[in-house]
Amino acid sequence: RRPSTDPSILWLMADDLGAGEPSFTSPGLLRTPNLDALAAAGMRFTAAYAGYTVCAPSRATFFTGRHSGRLAGAPADWPLLPQLLQAAGYETVAFGKSAPMDIVTPPRLPSVAEWGGTPLDFGFDRFAGQPSQLYCHNMYPADWTVGGRVEPLPLNHKPRSRRLCMARPEAYNYTTDLFADAAIGWLRARTPGPPFFAYVSFTVPHAGGWDQAPRAAEEGQPVPRAEGYDPHGDWPAVERDHAASVTYLDRRVGDLLRTLAERGLDRSTAVFFASDNGAHEEGGHRVGFFNSTGGLRGHKRAFYEGGVRSPSVVRWPGVTPPGAVSDVPWAFWDVLPTLLEMAGAPLPRNGTFDGRSIVPALRGEPMAPPPYLFWTWRGEAADEASPARLAGTRLGPFSDPARTLLGPFSAVESGAAARRGLVGESRRRGPGYAARVGEWKAVVHECSDQAVLRPSLDDVMELYNLTADPWEETNLAAVERSVVVDIKRLLIREGVSCECFQC
Repeated sequence: RRPSTDPSILWLMADDLGAGEPSFTSPGLLRTPNLDALAAAGMRFTAAYAGYTVCAPSRATFFTGRHSGRLAGAPADWPLLPQLLQAAGYETVAFGKSAPMDIVTPPRLPSVAEWGGTPLDFGFDRFAGQPSQLYCHNMYPADWTVGGRVEPLPLNHKPRSRRLCMARPEAYNYTTDLFADAAIGWLRARTPGPPFFAYVSFTVPHAGGWDQAPRAAEEGQPVPRAEGYDPHGDWPAVERDHAASVTYLDRRVGDLLRTLAERGLDRSTAVFFASDNGAHEEGGHRVGFFNSTGGLRGHKRAFYEGGVRSPSVVRWPGVTPPGAVSDVPWAFWDVLPTLLEMAGAPLPRNGTFDGRSIVPALRGEPMAPPPYLFWTWRGEAADEASPARLAGTRLGPFSDPARTLLGPFSAVESGAAARRGLVGESRRRGPGYAARVGEWKAVVHECSDQAVLRPSLDDVMELYNLTADPWEETNLAAVERSVVVDIKRLLIREGVSCECFQC
């Protein structure tokens, strides 16, 4: 490997963290002091997006540089981010949840039976974590993978439950600790050498269980300690645990950042923090309890902003202006070209990419918005993610409408939204899509042509102006018909697919 002055890169990935959950976006709600400090020292993004509205496909866009409208039928030699950084001379390491590296290169399928390797086969020099999407939400697993070998975790080979694991946290192996400790151990043992790309991917605050998934249901929010939320006995246990898991994640992020500083690596390392999709409603948690979406409509598995917006921060010493806030829109498929530019490496000629580098934005320079951002998913009925429904679930202690990510949001306004026709029938639909074009957000719950699965002029499209209506309450499709037609024609020209990836 050649010596380099290019920055090392540490990517910290949360799992299902809502846009309103870190306290740098919603002060006074959940406690995330280390993420707050990271945001204060770096740049916070108010229009950063995950790659999809659920986990594994979102991460597929991260590793490939393509949005989900181009994931279907990918060639087997598709260049992946860790492979490209490895070829550029970077040491590449991964800790934690590595899905979907078992499926982004066809014909691999998302099942344990089809798993044909480890992240070492996809461009990482070192790996410790959980490679299978099916099992990675075992928060107290019986084993994990180190390098290419499955290794047992004997501390977890005994009865596990919320009561037992919280009474004696030191007697069990909790995955957030396994991942953070492995990354910290690697940093401390590392000798000076080439720059590194470290991908540290946590599995919280995704719902999980104390028994073995997928045999056992995701029954709550496992966490070893109450993190100071135990006095709130009037909260449901799952909500206390949810709050604790967010703060526990923040604690371990702080441990990683302190290790960087102790090793003298903090000034030469660009740190990214993001979430793979919006806030979840799983394992008994409700997004309304802590206003997890920050007032945004929707949540995980919805096309609306609450399903795809990512609470994102970048600290690149000497480059990102401290305390800066950027409204430049970007999404996970922009990560590959961005990191390659940071590494001084060109985009490969044997791949086509949807993303663009946001290095100018990281410098604090103005950037024009991208031509479009695009997501696919299995269509959900409008009432499953409507503002009226969100207001109806806001039963927790943080329901003050002034305490939102973007501004006031009230049950009165939500009721008006329902009367304007945002609430629809509940049924399972075929694949659909959403797109952001400038200030406009388009949502098509179901492509009209389910045979070809391509956008068409016949698609029934909702349209929202995110500048005037960040909560997506007022559907302007009937008023702004020319905008609707322009967006449809743009997507038709781009040749994107409505195909739903891994759903």
